[in-house]
Amino acid sequence: MLGSLLASLAFQVGPFYQQKPDYWAFRPLVSQEAGVTDVAWPVFTCHRDWWRFCYIVNWQDHPEDAGYQFSIAPLWFNGRDADGSGYAGLFPIAGCHPHIAMLYDVKFALWPLWMRYSMPRGREWLTTDSVLFPFFSYRSDGAWSFWPVYGVNYQRESDHRYALWPIATWAAYREDRDTAGEGWSWMFWPLYGQVRRSRESQDMFLPPFFSYARSWSRRNGEAAPGERDADSVRVRAPWPFFEYESTPSRRRVSVWPFYEHVADLDYSAGRETAAVTRFGWKLVEIYDDETRVFPFWASGRGHFRLWPFCESEEEGDVTRSRVLALFPIRWVPAVDRNWSKYWTFYESESCPLYVDHSLLWGIIRWRTLK
Repeated sequence: MLGSLLASLAFQVGPFYQQKPDYWAFRPLVSQEAGVTDVAWPVFTCHRDWWRFCYIVNWQDHPEDAGYQFSIAPLWFNGRDADGSGYAGLFPIAGCHPHIAMLYDVKFALWPLWMRYSMPRGREWLTTDSVLFPFFSYRSDGAWSFWPVYGVNYQRESDHRYALWPIATWAAYREDRDTAGEGWSWMFWPLYGQVRRSRESQDMFLPPFFSYARSWSRRNGEAAPGERDADSVRVRAPWPFFEYESTPSRRRVSVWPFYEHVADLDYSAGRETAAVTRFGWKLVEIYDDETRVFPFWASGRGHFRLWPFCESEEEGDVTRSRVLALFPIRWVPAVDRNWSKYWTFYESESCPLYVDHSLLWGIIRWRTLK
């Protein structure tokens, strides 16, 4: 007993210091685990190829192509891309960046006065120039917008237009194997809208609150839509308070925010493969193999949580448990490294042969055999 006590003191001193073969921490000042180092988390964190300060100053290295990026959000960024070209920007004065969100080759000057960016479409790239964003824009394929007065947008299979957006919108569709096929749509908001395509029909009343939509899958040699039952149906009456949806792969009923049931189906056989029932939006969620009551209760395959009292987690044939569990999200690595020990008074680690117990930050340890 004395030897175990001395060993525990050598590697763990209260909640302040702990050392393992792949982990050490001097809480709350510094910790290191699996190549990640925290200093007064969340103030500073670094990895082998990135670091960040207060989630505002960030450095990201790209060793595979000798590139890097440095940023002080949202004002400054600079770096070098995969081609070895440098880039930089002082927002909103001027700058260029190879990739921001879904945009590529972004350039701006006195934003929102002028901005240019590119986006992929199939095998081609489309470039958009925007002046006084979002009021005027012009794209390399001829699409343009003088928002909200009038605009034209070309897509692979459709042409979209609006006038006094969102009051009047309309579109023409060409036949395409990946969409609902040839047809048209229009909407005079907020009164009424229609969609009529070869494999889709939708009527909207006081959009987006009331709508009835049907769609048909592509079936060679069968009757046209309207002469056979729809494969998919969606009813909103009114959105978002009531929704019903039935497709070959999913069925959903929602009475927001009180109740929702979603069932995933096998596309070919129609059998239910998974389901979830929710109450109070997402406060209570009942899955096939898990039940959650946020943030108080979570019980499922391989884990259990009763917040703020205790939680357990399985990894292979090892189960870890602890008391207390004050953080409302379970097993967050940065919180576990730097803060959770301050309120974790008891821990256990169970394997097939025995259970190791630790009380008061390892000051008292014992083992029980199974």
